[in-house]
Order: sequence, then structure tokens, then C-alpha cells
Amino acid sequence: MDYFELVKRAEPGKIAIIEDGTSYTYGELSRLVFAMAESILKKHKCNMYIKNLQGKGVLLIKENSILKQLTAFLACNASGIVPIIVPSDAMKLPEINYVPENACMAAMTSGTTGIPKVLYRTYKSWAVFFPVQNRIFGINGESVLFVHGSLAFTGNLNLYMAQFYVGGTIVAENKFNPKRWADIIKNKNVNAIYLIPSKLMLLPSVTKEINYNIKSVISGSQSLGLSGCRKLKEIFPMADITLYYGASELNYITYVKDRDMTEDKKLIGKPFPGVKVFINNGNIYVDSQYHAEGISCPYTVSDKGYMDKDGRFYFDGRSDDIVLIHGRKVSLINIENGLESLEEVHEAAVIFVEENGKQILAAFIDMEYNFRNNVIANNYNNEKHKAGIYILKKLASNDKIFTSLRKRLAHYEMPCKIIVLSEMPHNESGKKDKIKIQGIYQKK
Repeated sequence: MDYFELVKRAEPGKIAIIEDGTSYTYGELSRLVFAMAESILKKHKCNMYIKNLQGKGVLLIKENSILKQLTAFLACNASGIVPIIVPSDAMKLPEINYVPENACMAAMTSGTTGIPKVLYRTYKSWAVFFPVQNRIFGINGESVLFVHGSLAFTGNLNLYMAQFYVGGTIVAENKFNPKRWADIIKNKNVNAIYLIPSKLMLLPSVTKEINYNIKSVISGSQSLGLSGCRKLKEIFPMADITLYYGASELNYITYVKDRDMTEDKKLIGKPFPGVKVFINNGNIYVDSQYHAEGISCPYTVSDKGYMDKDGRFYFDGRSDDIVLIHGRKVSLINIENGLESLEEVHEAAVIFVEENGKQILAAFIDMEYNFRNNVIANNYNNEKHKAGIYILKKLASNDKIFTSLRKRLAHYEMPCKIIVLSEMPHNESGKKDKIKIQGIYQKK
């Protein structure tokens, strides 16, 4: 069995994917895959084609279009080649010198270092878990799931394959356009949504009327919290909202439903069925059979966390998110959550930097929809950097945001600077790209 089999066994006339408004049935998708498989085997339309020592083919797929990424991925499955979908803007590509014998796919992840890393997967390490995750997420054969973004993000790729597993429909958008998303969600009879929190929380600002058709909202990679769920419930009152915590190396780890969420945005809930989680020396360890090749469990990706008396887990950031200031341990995640609890702030990222021989905290934010236009209209400092991101404003120490933040944080947690960006940079996985943020700070 492989992922292309999921497409071939589905009803040919049923819609498999709607990309940017254009529909493709399962039958049409199969034909596109066969044509692509023929090109791949003839070594056409390949960015890189490698044979490892065992004679296993590997294809690095570097495409902008979701449909092209998907077609090439499935064509590799059909051809016995291992596909790796890489970010279309990737500056560095991984060196391939070994492929596990049972691998059917791979993902490229940079983590927080910026150095590409390849994680190999067998079919079973994802597909055997599909019935479990689909049940938790409320996904079935009638699901019409809205998703935005590249399949280089393994969260997107996983949910595509899980949707094909039950013969559902994907509604995919390539471009970042929340107003269009809201129209597509309404007009294409979408009943499930998968977006990371920073994208998801844009929908309440652009959705014009209540949508009773949405039954499931899935989110992950970042914090959400009770206040965010309440805003979503105002526009999607029938939705069951699930926030998951996972890792590329380990698949899904824990989840929490909207009814169990609190104002503590660090809450990531209880383990998925069949997954064991525990804390050792402040690190989250996972014991699961659903992991990348070469990993020995229990395993940790060096995420920090703790468990409460009810067995619920909390995410405290990665090891490099804990810094030492004047002898005190400070969590950058805690500062970011403090900023994001303010009504003016949509998203925040905090970095620990050196300036004039001193180590300081610098915060970067982008504004909530209703506040952003006012900042743009009154900005006095509009600098564009190589990342394509503008610094709209550098807040003065008496700004309302500074004043409000002082009520939420200890004095030693307060950032020395808060800088307003036109947009928060993200990597392919949807996480805040702190490497780019560091670059913006150094060039400011």
C-alpha cells in the first residue's frame, strides 16, 4: 500500500482537491499522477535525482503550486521513488547519502538552526495513525477540508493524505489572502478548516456572517487559548476546535479541545491514544511507534514542558527559548504569550540579542487587523529589509502596549524594545522564523 493507492481506490467522480477555485476529481488527479510518473521515470521535470548505494531513487520536489507538489509526490509513490518536498524559497538543499530501505517519503525540516535536515518515513508510520487522528479531528468521507500553504510543511501533507485515506475533499489555496479564504470557505461548502493559529485568527476579522456549516477546526504548531476559541466560536458556532502539539520527528503527540482550554496558552492537553508522554528534567519525552526512521523512543526534540496534577501537559518552549537574565531564567514563550494577550497584538516573537555589549530582550509584533491600518497611517519609520518585511514603527517606552505589558510580566521579563512589523515572518511549517527576525534586528 502507498499514498497513491488512497487516490486510486476512491470514487473516480468525486472531487479530490479544489486548488485556487479549480476542481479535480479523484479520477483526474490519478491521470495527472500517471503523466507525472512517466516524466519522472524519464528524468524530466526533476530538480534533482539521486541514487543511493542501495539503488533507491530520491526526488527533491521544488514547486510553487500545491497541485504540482501533490502530483509529483504521488507520482513518486507510483514509481517507487522517495519524494522530498522542499520549500520553494529554500536557499540550502540537503545532501542525500543514505535512504532507509523501508522509506516511502521524506520531509525536509530546518528546525531552529536553518540547517536542512531530512526525516524519512515509512507508509505505516503515518497511515496506521490516520484512523486515530481523523477521529480526534472529526474528519470523515464527507469532510471538505480547507487548507492553506505548501506541502513542504508536513502538517499540511499529513492531513492531505489522511483526507484521501477516507475519500474526502481538500480545498487548497496557494496565496495568502484571508478575505478570499473566507469567501472560498463559504462558497465551496467547506465543513472543516486546518490553519495554524496566526492564520486562523485572521478569519474572525474578514468573515462577514456566521457559518453554521463548519463542524471541525484543527490547529497546531503554536498556542491558541480560550479567548481565541471564543472568537472562532462567534463565527463558527457549531465547530469542534482541536489544538494539537506535534513534531516532524514524532507525528502528533497531545491535543486539547476548545471545551477544555483555559487562558493559559501553554496548555497542549493530553496524549493522543497510543502515545505515551512524560517529563524528564523539564524536557517533554515521547514514546510512540509513529515516528521518523532512525529514531529510538522515548525521544525528545528538546521541547520544554511540565504536567499538572490532572495529567495535562504544557509547552514551555524549546531549550533555546529559556534565557538567563540577571541570574533569573526567563521564558521567551511567556513574554510572547503576554504580548499576544493584548488586544492590539496579533502575533509576537521575542529574541535575546546583544547590543552595546549588553544582552537584551527585543520583541517584534504584528498588529491585529483593526489596529494595523492606524499604525500604517501614522508610522514615522518605514524601513524595508531584504526579507521583504517592513518595520512600521518602533514603540516608545510610554506606548500603551508597553504600559499594558508591564501589568502582565515581571520587570525582568520586559523587553527593552518593541518593534512593529508589517508582517511576522514564518517558515514553511508556519512557525515564527526567528532566524529572519534576527536578520531584521541586525540590519535595523
